[in-house]
Amino acid sequence: MDSDKGVITFESLKKNSALLGLQEWSDNDLYGMLKKGDFDGDGALNQMEFCVLMFRLKPRIDGSLSVFVG
Repeated sequence: MDSDKGVITFESLKKNSALLGLQEWSDNDLYGMLKKGDFDGDGALNQMEFCVLMFRLKPRIDGSLSVFVG
């Protein structure tokens, strides 16, 4: 999370991708995941958007990035 803004931004997601096990993901993959969960269109994920995204996608996260891109 971006500590100044209190949300997950593309930059904070990219910076912490290794901690999340996403170090092999491309910028497009990370952006796709962010875009998929950004319900209010502000370009970032707040806590609720992140929780909803993880709940919806958890069963499908199996190494396939097609869930996020497209």
